[in-house]
Amino acid sequence: MSTTTDAVALPRRIAVDAAPTSAIVRRRTSQVALHAAFIAACAATLFPLLWMVRTAFAPSHDVFRATLSLWPDNATLGNFAAAFRLHPVGTWFVNSVVVAGAITLGKLALAVPAGFAFSVLSFRGRDAAFALVVGTMTVPYVITLLPTYVAVASIGLYDTLTGVIVPAVGHCGFVVFFLRQAFKALPRELFEAARIDGAGPWRQMLTIALPNIWGAVAAMAVLSFLGAWNLYLWPHLILDATEHKTLSIGLKLFATTGEQGGEWGPLMATALLAALPVVLLYLVAQRQLVSAFATSGIR
Repeated sequence: MSTTTDAVALPRRIAVDAAPTSAIVRRRTSQVALHAAFIAACAATLFPLLWMVRTAFAPSHDVFRATLSLWPDNATLGNFAAAFRLHPVGTWFVNSVVVAGAITLGKLALAVPAGFAFSVLSFRGRDAAFALVVGTMTVPYVITLLPTYVAVASIGLYDTLTGVIVPAVGHCGFVVFFLRQAFKALPRELFEAARIDGAGPWRQMLTIALPNIWGAVAAMAVLSFLGAWNLYLWPHLILDATEHKTLSIGLKLFATTGEQGGEWGPLMATALLAALPVVLLYLVAQRQLVSAFATSGIR
């Protein structure tokens, strides 16, 4: 009798033990498939960047070779020298740094006090003013190009870096919104205690609020710099002289000059120079970016 019972219970025990094992196998299989999909997506994303680097160091006769290779056989730095010889790449680089830096500082200079006022201070029309600022984020950028162009040209800022910087600083609605959320996450007791001690709004903002949201400010500085560095449409519309161009619009000249319709080696060398600052900036500040979005109150 006991032998029969053991014989019947044995398959049941094997089936119970096999169920968790099969579940683990399915879970691991799905994880492997998910990671493989991620790796394929990363490879597809990084391939154009790899091809840019490859072309930047490739001789002119090796750019459009018949066989595919991820690195040129005879790598050279000649494309970088040719880029500076063909066009004022150094001047474009300086112009891009000036424009991106000025736009970033201008946006922060407007957005930090505005975000603090909308989140901490109480005044008549605060909510309506904030709704107006947020509403500017819904206006398509291209709609404002024509009136902005007319305004800039009428005050004599056409073909100047100032004409590029000033209108771009005004597009700071998202920065104001983001910093307001960061300020709102701070305890109100901090500002009430400072107010009792006689601290005014500016002192509260500079000595209490800013040190506690420095990560959010750094994140907005990085994003603003990246956006300003990659500006194309507005600088292309307002800048005319070659020496006034930025890197983003100066790159176009490489594709329209030279033999066979373009100087692709110098073009990719200049593109690599344009990409390096923003890539390095992102690698340095990626932790601040993730931390700021995780703690700013935006979910």
